[in-house]
Amino acid sequence: MTALVFIKDLLIATFGQLAALFAGVFVFGVLIHIISQLTFKSLQKALGMKGVYMVAWLGTPVHELGHALFCVIFLHKITVVKFFEPDPVTGTLGYVSHTWSNKNPWQMLGNFFIGIGPVLLGCGVLLGLFYFLIPESSKAWETITVGAGQIENGYVWGDYFNVFKESAVPMLKAIFTVDNLGHWQFWVFMYLAVCVSANVRLSRDDLILTLKGLGCVVLPFLLVNLIAMLAGAGSEEFFPFTASSLGVIYSLFILALVLTIIGFILIYLLMAIYVKLRYNLLLNPF
Repeated sequence: MTALVFIKDLLIATFGQLAALFAGVFVFGVLIHIISQLTFKSLQKALGMKGVYMVAWLGTPVHELGHALFCVIFLHKITVVKFFEPDPVTGTLGYVSHTWSNKNPWQMLGNFFIGIGPVLLGCGVLLGLFYFLIPESSKAWETITVGAGQIENGYVWGDYFNVFKESAVPMLKAIFTVDNLGHWQFWVFMYLAVCVSANVRLSRDDLILTLKGLGCVVLPFLLVNLIAMLAGAGSEEFFPFTASSLGVIYSLFILALVLTIIGFILIYLLMAIYVKLRYNLLLNPF
């Protein structure tokens, strides 16, 4: 094996593993951000900022708590935290200000997870809402975990699409049933889930922050793969996060995206009817 081939294999293994772990966070986070912006604009154009607050009162604190939680874990100093303090001038709903040392690898690594923290915590909150408010959720979750565990191949991309189907579809079927329409828990879940999912997103500032810690994420993977390849071992021995283990997590991203889309459709239709009746105008969400 030539040096160039060795380096190529090293880079492919490393970035393939990183993509398997984190690509979903960024892809779904950005998609949810785009759709939630349409939701917020629809509310703002129809009702003003008070309309935005109807959704943001819960989602924004969860979003900012996701930042703050990882600030604590990675020993960043939180200087200011505003879980929900709308600013009509700037449009800011909340924020977390924090400081760190560029000489501390742990704190630098923290920037990556602080940036994606709202997606991770938001999906966890959605899972909690699903578990406690949706009837038969425990059976659906058992189906999800069993289906995900049946995927045996490593981190082949086709396996992820299979496990998404095995994990996300049972969850969606458990939520959107005719019987659930008659339960108050379903409607509470839908409202709270739309509030949270609309803020399970990555803003431009969040993406910039993650890039500051990206190097500290890549380096350990490079070193582990380098040692594994020199020892003649397969990288999967050091990288246990296969499709079966990540598929369940990614199903939560799919759930968040679906709920964000449903929330946008429902809110847009309601706001479009309101604007048409009151102002005789068509509502443009863009």
